Amino acid sequence: MTDHLHDKLGERLDHALGEGMGLYFNTHWHPKKVVRRQSYLRRTVMGAVAASVAGLVLVPHLHPIRQSQASSSERTLAAPALSSSIKQVLQQFSDEQVQVIDMSPVYAKYPMAVPTGHALTLSGKFTLGQITGTSLVLKLDNRRNVLGGTLFSQGVPIYDFVGHDATNGQVISPHPSSTPLKGTWVAGLPTPITSFAAAGPYIYLTHNNTWAVLHGQSKAYWAVSPGPETNNMIDTISALPNKPNDVLLVEENPSGQSVGYVSTDRGRHWTTWAIGAATFSNVVAMDHHYWAIVNGTLQVSQTGITWNTLLTLNTKRWQVEDYAINPANSQQIAVALVPVAGTGIGPVLETQNGGQSWHQLPHFPALGAAPSSMVMSPSGGISALVKLSNPVLVRYSPTTHRWTAIAVPSNGQQVGVGQLAASPNGDLFYGSPTGAIYRWVKSDSQWQYIAPPSASAADSSAPYPLEAIGNHQILAGYDNGWSIFVISPSSSR
Repeated sequence: MTDHLHDKLGERLDHALGEGMGLYFNTHWHPKKVVRRQSYLRRTVMGAVAASVAGLVLVPHLHPIRQSQASSSERTLAAPALSSSIKQVLQQFSDEQVQVIDMSPVYAKYPMAVPTGHALTLSGKFTLGQITGTSLVLKLDNRRNVLGGTLFSQGVPIYDFVGHDATNGQVISPHPSSTPLKGTWVAGLPTPITSFAAAGPYIYLTHNNTWAVLHGQSKAYWAVSPGPETNNMIDTISALPNKPNDVLLVEENPSGQSVGYVSTDRGRHWTTWAIGAATFSNVVAMDHHYWAIVNGTLQVSQTGITWNTLLTLNTKRWQVEDYAINPANSQQIAVALVPVAGTGIGPVLETQNGGQSWHQLPHFPALGAAPSSMVMSPSGGISALVKLSNPVLVRYSPTTHRWTAIAVPSNGQQVGVGQLAASPNGDLFYGSPTGAIYRWVKSDSQWQYIAPPSASAADSSAPYPLEAIGNHQILAGYDNGWSIFVISPSSSR
């Protein structure tokens, strides 16, 4: 290619970037401060144009549009280039300057392993009626058309809309100043535990590399786990509610690999499972089955010895982040997928027939992160925590087929996403990273505060494990041991 053609191409690219996309090259960046482009610089710009077409542009050395260069319908916007659809939505909020701070790929279709859109996060001052926010997350398709958005104020969601009409949305009520929920803490053991399982008359516990079973008022005798005796192992235990003598104990080594052991006589004898070392997490025991994320995908087992895949994934591209099972119907399961390579928001899939077929749940809100710590209510509603600067709770309604964001109680100083549990009546329990516990009452969508069992627990990290025992009890583990909170009958709904 001749120098003349290089210059012509450079001029056309500059024109396309500046006039067509609103991106103007900063001529002062080049050390020689000349307008003429070098060949390597043109290749950079050409790559940026291609990335922009794909919706992934983060072009270096670009300055915002000056107000004098923009029409009256445009604002001072930073790279990446904002489409007319985005600008149309922003017009409904304010004429203030906004700044692009993040652009996360969204994988809205499975098994596609390429982004079908993006979550674009903008920072600035946004006003819609009486609502004022500090950041706005827009959900885009690959043509940068707006599919919906969520407005935040200091990390707390306050407004949500679907489509490009921001005025046709709903206000997200902030959580009220919660008064303590009436109830009584019953002390368990002064030993921190790593897992808990209730099955029939028995309670199974693990503490690092030991386990115990409680029955009535019997004392806890900690037994060494059946695997290698090492303090580096962390155990989790599960038991089948309909077969309380059947127990699955899984040992995880520091590398993340696990080996499982199964007992049918409450731990008197153990048998090693048949799948060898595997990555194993999020085990759920319900009815006559165990479910877990095994090697990145969802699997089920009747015995704990052999496991069968419920959702066939290309585990080089996808993995299950978390899942939830309907406690009244184990045939209904929801899973949240995330891409293995890089960051992004994957789809949420659901099965109504125990994994024989799966369909996608639509319109996951524009939050900029994937759901985690999922639970499901007997009515089929799905709840999940999303880890942002502050955790956000999202709920899916099977009647409206929509996700709704709910502000989570926060003091603005917590680090982490916390823990989530659900009671059979659909109420939720949220364990804050500050150690506090809150109950979200489904009937009136309000949060109630549960004071920690002790002052030391109040200064602890998120309670773990956190388990609802029926509708009126919740078990919480802290660094100084575990306790059960029994809700007062006058506070039950």
